[in-house]
Amino acid sequence: MEREPHAKIISCNTNSEEVCASAARISTTAGDAQEIFENARGNPKNRALIGKVLASGHKSLIEHAAFTIALRDVSVFAEQFFIECRLASFTVKSRRYVDFSKLGYHIPHGLEGEDLALYRRYMDGLFEAYGDLLEAGVPREDARFLLPYAFHSNFYCTLNARELCRLLGQIRYGRGRGIPELQNLADELTGQLEERFPFLLPELQQAQEEEPAGEAPSFRCSSGAPVYLSRQEAGAVALLSAPAEPLKLLEAACRLQYPGEAFDLDGLTASRRPRELEQLAYTFTISNVTLSGVTHLVRHRMQSIVVPSIQSVDHSRVILPDTVASGPALERYQRAVEDAHSRLLQLRQRPALAKYHYYFALSGNLMDIMTTMNARELQWFIRLRSCNRAQWEVRDIAVELLRQLRHSFPALFDRFGPSCFADGRCPEGRLTCGQMSEVVQRFKHLEA
Repeated sequence: MEREPHAKIISCNTNSEEVCASAARISTTAGDAQEIFENARGNPKNRALIGKVLASGHKSLIEHAAFTIALRDVSVFAEQFFIECRLASFTVKSRRYVDFSKLGYHIPHGLEGEDLALYRRYMDGLFEAYGDLLEAGVPREDARFLLPYAFHSNFYCTLNARELCRLLGQIRYGRGRGIPELQNLADELTGQLEERFPFLLPELQQAQEEEPAGEAPSFRCSSGAPVYLSRQEAGAVALLSAPAEPLKLLEAACRLQYPGEAFDLDGLTASRRPRELEQLAYTFTISNVTLSGVTHLVRHRMQSIVVPSIQSVDHSRVILPDTVASGPALERYQRAVEDAHSRLLQLRQRPALAKYHYYFALSGNLMDIMTTMNARELQWFIRLRSCNRAQWEVRDIAVELLRQLRHSFPALFDRFGPSCFADGRCPEGRLTCGQMSEVVQRFKHLEA
């Protein structure tokens, strides 16, 4: 039996309506914060007050209501839509560690007859190839490049009410418009909010599109043979923008933070609260990163990232990981990609299927992205992602980015690297790579 995509609010903070009403009153009402909250308990005017304040444009009060949503058996395409919300937290079932061969895939409502049969053959063929690669000893993190973007994902999402209303507005009126799966998830969540949190109804009813949705991206699939990119060709990093005088910016920030104290770069990078690093912003592009790699990157919340819609991905271009670069695994991988490509050329001629072309994307398809991170987030990103335990594609990106940052500002970035290099210890416990001394030496002498 097919399991339908489902979104359920499984947790919320207690007394959320009273808390939001208290936030609406605190700036204009006598009494301390605790007194105002106690007076809000059971107050019949709470809901009207919240609606009035929201209508005036002061929406921060509903940020005090927080929800955790369990999303079950949604497509990974829908997952990507959700996790691009910057003001939310996510925990996703890992495709590196979990076998997805039996977890299924999303089937759009309304497909029938030959269209449904073609859709199933496309998806089943890729799942079969994924299973064959696992049996051949290919790591899950590489076999997953064959998984289509219809495969089922399960994850938790925690966000405040303002961000949830904005997300639902984007689905209704913005870039999610015209995606039936997303619309159904929005219907489920809206129904739960109407039943359990009716004080949010004014905001839901006034939700406006953040930006015009525009036309949906066209189906991109070259009629020629698929193009394979090797690990060496993928994930090209280009540092586009860096502060002209970063040391002066850091010194100025430290003088404000610690008046009269000498500037200490060693102490700053070792600090648990290096807010001064946030004054340095770096913008870079990453070319030819896989859709799986994009998922790793967007999980870093403190960045401004530009990710094209998966609806615009070029289905003809795909990664060729080192683990399938020769022998029977290579033949099986290429046969799966080429079979999928051949079927796509037929499917795009069928209107009922072509409109769902985003589900046909492979996790190994490639796109270009741009992002801006400050030096504090870069410190954290590089510490996590340049570690030997990190997925190889994102590790290559992190190391190349660090190499260019060291060239830009060596006084700071020569101190950055994985935890074993930057902190002198490995946090991985029994999962350590066991090569700490070699890794430290590598990053000590990383060429700029």
